[in-house]
Amino acid sequence: MHSRSPQSGDENGLQTLQAWLVREAPLAVFGVDRENRVNLWSSPAARVLGWEADEVLGRPAPFWCAEGDFERYLGEIEQRGRVNGRLVQWRTKAGGALESETWVWLSGTGGLVFVVTDHVRDTEMYAEVAQSRNFIERIADAADICLFAYDVASNRLIYASNACEAMSGYSSDELVKDPHLWLSLVHPEDLALATEPIQTGSSARSEYRIRHRNGTERWVAVHLYPRFGANERVTYLEGLAMDITDRKVHQVELQRLAFTDALTQLPNRQQFEHDLRAAVEQAERRGEKLAVFLFDFDGFKYVNDTFGHQFGDATLKAIAERLRQTLLGRAKVYRMGGDEFTVIQAGIAGEEDVRDTAARCLDAFREPLPVMGELVPMGISIGAAIYPDHSRDVDTLLRYADISMYAAKEQGGHRLCLYSESGDSAIHNRLLLHNALAKAFDRGEFSLDYQPIFDVRRGVRVGAEALLRWNSPELGFVPPAVFVPFAEQWGMMQQIGAWVLETACATASRWQRLNLRMRVSVNVSLSQMVDPQFVDSVAHALRHAQLSPEQLQLEVHASLLAQYADLIGDLAAELDRLGVSVAIDDFGHGEAVLAALSAGSYDAIKLHPSLLSLAPEGERHERLMAGVVRLAHDLGMRAIAEGVERREQEMLLARTGCDEMQGFWKARPVSAEHLADWNGRMAAEEGDSV
Repeated sequence: MHSRSPQSGDENGLQTLQAWLVREAPLAVFGVDRENRVNLWSSPAARVLGWEADEVLGRPAPFWCAEGDFERYLGEIEQRGRVNGRLVQWRTKAGGALESETWVWLSGTGGLVFVVTDHVRDTEMYAEVAQSRNFIERIADAADICLFAYDVASNRLIYASNACEAMSGYSSDELVKDPHLWLSLVHPEDLALATEPIQTGSSARSEYRIRHRNGTERWVAVHLYPRFGANERVTYLEGLAMDITDRKVHQVELQRLAFTDALTQLPNRQQFEHDLRAAVEQAERRGEKLAVFLFDFDGFKYVNDTFGHQFGDATLKAIAERLRQTLLGRAKVYRMGGDEFTVIQAGIAGEEDVRDTAARCLDAFREPLPVMGELVPMGISIGAAIYPDHSRDVDTLLRYADISMYAAKEQGGHRLCLYSESGDSAIHNRLLLHNALAKAFDRGEFSLDYQPIFDVRRGVRVGAEALLRWNSPELGFVPPAVFVPFAEQWGMMQQIGAWVLETACATASRWQRLNLRMRVSVNVSLSQMVDPQFVDSVAHALRHAQLSPEQLQLEVHASLLAQYADLIGDLAAELDRLGVSVAIDDFGHGEAVLAALSAGSYDAIKLHPSLLSLAPEGERHERLMAGVVRLAHDLGMRAIAEGVERREQEMLLARTGCDEMQGFWKARPVSAEHLADWNGRMAAEEGDSV
């Protein structure tokens, strides 16, 4: 057959043309794609219809007799699967009409493949058909694709290509001679997958396991295509089979990795959530109880901050191994992230079993952990909740364990706190906060204020930071520092953060329409950034608000950068390609982030207010500020000062070359409407149309 290249033809068509070429008849084979462009053209097709391959390949099909023939056939084949032996009129190159018996098949890429005979049964035509058949078989063998034909009436295999031997270990002759051999190789659990298409005579694709002659287990993907005889009854099933063992093994490994914590090799949060739901369903069926434990290690943050992340990772591995050994055969351990671990213990009798399990863990961690030649003391705080005593809802059960764990920490740590001990005020207050927070979003209790950001040198407004506010009918005004950490822990921050991003973008878009071109800055949480769709959600928010990417700046807290440098660095690079800038918030306080900062694609650092708290206190402090600003500039970033409260601080920033500032000295946070009005008045007074 002729084509532009082996790759440019219909590869799926080539893989399954055996089903058409095995018929002993003079055949013209040609095909079109879904746009009605010719993508397959055989020598007999040129002889029957008149066009040579180079006249038609890649071009609109010239052989239709009537307008709409292509669309009509495509619709019919998509519905029925194929047409067998119908008389069809074709237009020839000479302009005449040729009525031929035609078979039509839907190719793997969605186009059509035609097999046409003009009843000229000369020897040369038969020779070309045989040559084409051999060519297809060679392609299939080279690609390790097994071609076969199955006689439905006699219930036996009548043809198998050479590649079937590599797949099964049995030769094509053995497979054909023994009509039951292939099905005897199928894994008993998968037998229905292999036999149902044979029984129904339908076109199908299935994947199942077979036993190779050497005893190994193989996965195969099988495609079946029915061949219809008189009265539209299926007489043969023709198809192809491919060995997909490597792909299946790879899929299993990917699934294992997706549900396994890479550092500790314990099951991760996703696996825990799946297992907890399954365990609750099983406990409900059996009328049993189960316990959920949440562990937090009191000394880990100090170890991580003091000795570095490498030592911290080694400590987490040691924690995981000690927990696993302590609870082996008793309960299953999971790593949730950071230094938080969870445990599911099924089939418990009641609180005594929970206390016994917790006591084992507390005793196990009374001894220091050996880590990289050091002995590390590690306290453990445990919260636990019981199904169904405390709740029948999976999410509520986990939340109660979380609340109890924090109560254990507040009571001094290295202890168990059961949710049944909820008379504790810390648990009660946390529960009130959670219940109010769970309703806050749906009741529209959140709002945004905006604190202006000024260019230090020019004194003009260049942007505003969006600040989340929560006014609760039950609790009154709740500061973000109080509710945001809990919203993060309880899985609410992703939804809240998405609302903040979309609202802030919409507000900035309204400012633009008022001729107030100000950048809006939005803080993003860890739960947002770990979402694989995070960058897409940012792009969606910009499109929905019709806001230019350069008018949005995302702020990431420096403490997150210190812990998740690779994740945030990759996100910053993607956002940079999108045109969105990224600033590091609270730089210069608490965490050491210089190494991570130098490796990322960031646009600004926001200086923590503590760097200004002593200003102006002499030449040494001014040199420090100048050094931090110079560091930002050397890395190609802007320096933005937060917490500017006095004129002296503004003057210091001007002398040290700081780019932008925000704080009560220049403007307090206000609503979007007040900020727009204020900007309008200032612009009118100053003749400023920023």
